[in-house]
This record gives sequence, structure tokens and C-alpha cells, in this order.
Amino acid sequence: MAHTPVPAGALDRSRWLPDIQLGWETRNARWWALGAAGALVVVAGAAMAVWGMFPVDLHEPTHFAGIMSPTCGLTRSVVAVFRGDLTLAWRYNPAGPLVAAVSVAFLARLPAGWAMGRGPVLRVRPGRLGWIVLGLALVALEIRQQGQAELLMTTGL
Repeated sequence: MAHTPVPAGALDRSRWLPDIQLGWETRNARWWALGAAGALVVVAGAAMAVWGMFPVDLHEPTHFAGIMSPTCGLTRSVVAVFRGDLTLAWRYNPAGPLVAAVSVAFLARLPAGWAMGRGPVLRVRPGRLGWIVLGLALVALEIRQQGQAELLMTTGL
């Protein structure tokens, strides 16, 4: 019976485990894009927290058929964060507080990087295990959001 060789790199742990690096880098075009995206989320979220939701239907077509996606309730969740109601934010979408926090961080990083000429950077390469965990988390969020369909089908905040 012949022994089948293991392909090179098949047992290489670096392909499976995440690689997380924290450091500093000089300004680049990506900074401005992430800062602008953070500013958009923060400004829109804060505006809707004060004056109410924008009169625009942001739902996906499947929403009207009762099929909730992982992003359903995300806008209302972010608005609830900016109103200071983390419990309601969690009910609408558990990713909302994370989106709000990352957006504030991107926005704060912009002037700090401009003033110092460099800024903090977090690089995450998830590896195979990280991608599997992320995929399972998205499936879990999809199932959770579908269980919240009655709440998510209501309008307003």
C-alpha cells in the first residue's frame, strides 16, 4: 500500500490561524475613504437620532416577503446607539453597536492622522479558521434576524 504524501502547506498553521497586527502607518488614500465612510455613518446616525429616520425606504426586496437578511435592522440599530439605547440597538441588530463604534473610530482616526502625519492601523488577516468563524457568525445572525422578523417588519424607531 503506497503512502500518499501530504500536500505542501496543508498542515501549515499560518494558513488556518488569524494574523493580527497593530502598528502605525503614514497617511494614504484608504484613510480618507474610511474616514469619509465613518463620517457618513456618524453624521447620518446622529441626524436620524435627533430628527428621526430619513423618509427613504432602505429595505431589500426580500424584506417585503418576510425574509430578513443579516443587515436588516442595521440602520435602526445604529440610530438607537446614537440615542444611547444599546438594548434596543441589540434587538434591532447586534452588529449595530459594532458598526457605530468602528465608524466613530474611523472618523476619529482621520484628524489624528492628519495632525501627526501617521495613525494607528489594525491589520487582520483572518486565515481559514477566521473565515469559517465569520461565515458561521453570519449564518447565526441570519437565523437570529429571521427570528426578529416581527420587530423588523415594523416601521420607524
